[in-house]
Amino acid sequence: MEEKIYKLDELSLDEIHAVLTHKWYLSQKACRDVGIDFALEDWFKNHSKHWREEKMKEDFRNQKVEIEKHKWYLSQKLGYDVGSQQAALDWIKSGYAEAWRNKSGPYCKDKK
Repeated sequence: MEEKIYKLDELSLDEIHAVLTHKWYLSQKACRDVGIDFALEDWFKNHSKHWREEKMKEDFRNQKVEIEKHKWYLSQKLGYDVGSQQAALDWIKSGYAEAWRNKSGPYCKDKK
């Protein structure tokens, strides 16, 4: 069976950041630049599964916080408690979910 060759352009920005951070740690430990290919392969073989599990848990927690904020604002706007399900559906339909996933719009940290 042919071994998979991992490529950075197949990864999300968060995954690329994790690989580059991993490369830095490996290079520091080796007292030399280990190279992106080595770091990428090592990250996939030894760290990606755990990293992705933790990332999904963190994203889920953060998403719940954002939906709760949206629930409060929507309830204030409409004058009654809309409930979590309606708030979540409105959060998705209004485009906030996509903006949150893409870290754009009101979720962009680099506001100037």
